[in-house]
Amino acid sequence: MLSSAVYPASKKKSRKNREPTVVAEEKTAISSDRTEELKNKKYTYFSSVSETVLADVETGSPSSLRRAASAMRKSEVDYLENEKVLLAVASSIMQMVYPSEHVDWETPSFTDVTPYMGAIQSAQKGIYDMSTGNVDFLTIVLPSLVITTADDVSPFFTNSENALRQGLSMRGDSVLAQYLLGLLYQKNNMPEQALSCLSSAKNLAPDCFQILLSFAECQSLAGNMRESYECAVQLLEKYPVDVRLLKLCAQTAYALNNLNAAEEYISRVLQQEPNSLESLLFRAKILMAKKEYIRVASLLDMYSRQDTTAKEYLLLRTQLQYDWSKNLNAAVSTIENALRLYPDDKDVQLFAARLASLSYTKIAGKSAEEYADAVLQKEPDNEIALQYAADGFVQKKNYQKAYELSSALIARNKDDPENLFRHVNICLEVGKKDEAWNLIAPLYKEKSSDENVIQMYIITLDATGRDAQALSLINQLLPNSSSRQKSFLYYRRSLLQGDENAALSDLRSSLIANPRNSDALFRLYQIYFDKKDYRKAQYYLKQVVALNPNDEEFHRLNDELTLLLN
Repeated sequence: MLSSAVYPASKKKSRKNREPTVVAEEKTAISSDRTEELKNKKYTYFSSVSETVLADVETGSPSSLRRAASAMRKSEVDYLENEKVLLAVASSIMQMVYPSEHVDWETPSFTDVTPYMGAIQSAQKGIYDMSTGNVDFLTIVLPSLVITTADDVSPFFTNSENALRQGLSMRGDSVLAQYLLGLLYQKNNMPEQALSCLSSAKNLAPDCFQILLSFAECQSLAGNMRESYECAVQLLEKYPVDVRLLKLCAQTAYALNNLNAAEEYISRVLQQEPNSLESLLFRAKILMAKKEYIRVASLLDMYSRQDTTAKEYLLLRTQLQYDWSKNLNAAVSTIENALRLYPDDKDVQLFAARLASLSYTKIAGKSAEEYADAVLQKEPDNEIALQYAADGFVQKKNYQKAYELSSALIARNKDDPENLFRHVNICLEVGKKDEAWNLIAPLYKEKSSDENVIQMYIITLDATGRDAQALSLINQLLPNSSSRQKSFLYYRRSLLQGDENAALSDLRSSLIANPRNSDALFRLYQIYFDKKDYRKAQYYLKQVVALNPNDEEFHRLNDELTLLLN
């Protein structure tokens, strides 16, 4: 027997597919003499089968496979051997490629040992079989059924790609070949190429659930979350309990910040799979984004009974401890545990950078920009890492270095408000006032009702010498502003007042609107410190320290003030 050239691949969890009965000894190859004979004769194994039936099998959509099976249906004793094999091929394609479909025809047993069933049996074991002879459409395409069972397609990617393209050159309307090629690209993380093939397959078989689902998943892989979500929701109307589809709806809804919808979908998954730890953790992640901390805590406690080392669990636990419990020591301890377990993981490093940036502290001896730099060494264009690195340099008052990183962020994504606000602030610190103005002025014109934009605009007006405009706008906005906005506006007006009593009045009004306004409290400290009223100064400074417990500069000022009072 000719030895098979095969490519093994990792397999998914086994499916309960019904395999056709094969009486003869299982083989995945044919003899070398037989191969040459078949090549010389142009391989006419199915020559007695209707060309229309064979074409339907080669088309390979669920409807064409059923049509072929229906056309061949007869009593078992009347089947030719090659018809039995072709029915078995059709059954195997349906089971492996379209698992949500039902094989509604009988597949009689057969005795012929053929490269067709050999390729299928190899594919079911996760093996790409190269011993089929490649003498007709099916022998060329069937080995690629392994794509449906393999997690890693890289060992046979090139061979399968070439074979499927050859198959499409022979039969351009083959749904099977087009869909398998799309799956091949999808599993090899080539979403754009995958979408092209899956779109063609979808046009050829517009009612095929498996193809439509793969197309929606690939849209998500390509970053087209809106398109993926819309496709998935539309499919869900027809397949309301499909778990894979519900998970896609949940993931894309979350990516689009549609948190209520995301929670609804993942809850429906948990109704069917109550023991799914992955779904339990994803629900906790959604609730964290909704700031429903008590429910998050409950879910994480439930999860921790079975696992306390999962990366996502540790990140969520850290966030809960910092955002809800306000327990910095516990949060630092948890993220340091994550760093021990996943020292080179990008998500863990970025979360450590975030926590270091928010808390003004080092994590496992490293600062925010050090963790961000570790990510940037591997991914120089990672936007989140650039943000944390820039924030770290701002904290250190290294504004020139922060300006370089922030400029790179603006060049990549000028539409992100966080990037723009950061850059405007940094520009003002380094004296690039015209650059700051040219960024914020058009944004204010476009979004003059956005509170964050208004605040940045007023700060820039003041910093660029447009005091009269700033004061006029503040007075215009004050009567109808929210409490949060009023606190900001009174504080900014206090900086523009020429009279100390008027400034003090504005600062007190700012604190009435928001007693936790650190800027207003610190300004009161400065005023009373300058007046040498150190006890009042310390009264306000202690509140600033309480609101910013990890800011070393505030602690230093408080220590100096304590010495003066003693």
